[in-house]
Order: sequence, then C-alpha cells, then structure tokens
Amino acid sequence: MRYTGTSGTLNTEHREEKPPRSDAYGTLAHPSRRTMKKTDYNLAVYCGARSGNDPLFTERARELGTLCAQNNIGVVYGGGRTGLMGTVAGATLDAGGVVYGVVTHKLVGLEGVYPGQTTLDIVDTMHQRKIAMIEKADAFVAMPGGPGTLEEFFEVFSWQFLDIHSKPVALLNVNGYWDKLIDAMHYMASTGLLNERYLDELIIATTPEELLEALAKDLERRAAVKNAAAKNAAEKNTAE
Repeated sequence: MRYTGTSGTLNTEHREEKPPRSDAYGTLAHPSRRTMKKTDYNLAVYCGARSGNDPLFTERARELGTLCAQNNIGVVYGGGRTGLMGTVAGATLDAGGVVYGVVTHKLVGLEGVYPGQTTLDIVDTMHQRKIAMIEKADAFVAMPGGPGTLEEFFEVFSWQFLDIHSKPVALLNVNGYWDKLIDAMHYMASTGLLNERYLDELIIATTPEELLEALAKDLERRAAVKNAAAKNAAEKNTAE
C-alpha cells in the first residue's frame, strides 16, 4: 500500500465531455455550470449518503470537493443531495467545479438529487449506476461510508487486477476510519488469499491534499507506462 505525502504534477490530455442532458432535475441550474468546461481528469468519489457522527468526515468531504474544483478535477458521484455525497457535490459546485452525477430512478424518490449538477444521468439499476460511474472516471477514491461504499470500492479495487480497468484506486482514511479494513486486507494477504502486489497498488491518504498529490503522480506514472508500451509496439511493427 502506498501511503501518501509526496508531491506531483499531473500532465495529461484534457477531457471534453458531452453536453449535459436536459431533465426535470435542473442539471444546468447552478450558475457556474452554464458553460461546459474541460477537466484534467475525473475522480469518482464513493462515500456515505449519511454524514456520520464525526465532524471531520464532513470537513474532509468539503475540502475534497473544493480542491477538485480548484485543480480542475471533475467529480463523479452518486448524484444524491444528502450526507457526505451532498457535501462533496455542493463544495465542488460552489468552488466553480464540475460534477457528474449518476443515480437510479428509485434513489431520486428516496433521497433526492443535488441541484445544479453539471450532468445528471438517471438509470434503472444500481449495476448500471456503478458501470456509468466507472466509465466516466479516471480514478477512484472511497471516503467514509457504509456497505454501499464498500461494495463500490471493492469492485473497482478487484477489477483492476482482472484487467477490466487500469485506473488508480484510493482510500481517503479520515481519522482512521479505514484502519480496520486495511488491517483486514493485510490479514487476507497473510493467509495467501490476497496477492500482496494488489495492496501495493492501493493509494492510502489521510487528507484530500495528500490524495490529489498521490493520484497526480500515479496517473502520470500510468500514462508514461502506456506511452512507452505504445512506442515499443510501434517500433516492433516498423521493424517487421
């Protein structure tokens, strides 16, 4: 596992998203969302629909949303207006950032959606929701949350080792929230049921600043590996 605290500069190609869909939930209602903007990359944020009883959870969620906006990072999230989810979305939008929400029809009725999202995709099933978020995102982070957050985290964590995606995965370990989960994964590795190499790929940060620095370095590293592989393949084809 890579615990963070080092700096890095992201140098990746800008992304241009499709225009937002128009629907009854006001995806263009927020003043800063009148014009679509490019983002350096998109970060899927998995977190609770509740705020929990530790004020630091909300504080870190607010900090993460603000920093994403300030660093031109789009936020992909579950579309809701409550709990830590709503805090991340609201902080991102308030700071002039980009928010891509994905929610199911059922959750719209149960929890509502945060107003003014850049785009809001409303899908039929939770599986469609998770797939859409994975496709929109270039990296993933799990903040404090419940069983749903755990499910989302372990899906993207395991899928990278099945070559379903090659994107960085992180835990934002606010006030030690994920300590027991980290211990459990180390125990899995000690029994031989989890490859230790997989843990080495997991980014663990305690603050949003550390998280974004680590993701920048990891994305840059992955881009360099991809470019080198493409160059080698091109040279091989030329030689043949």
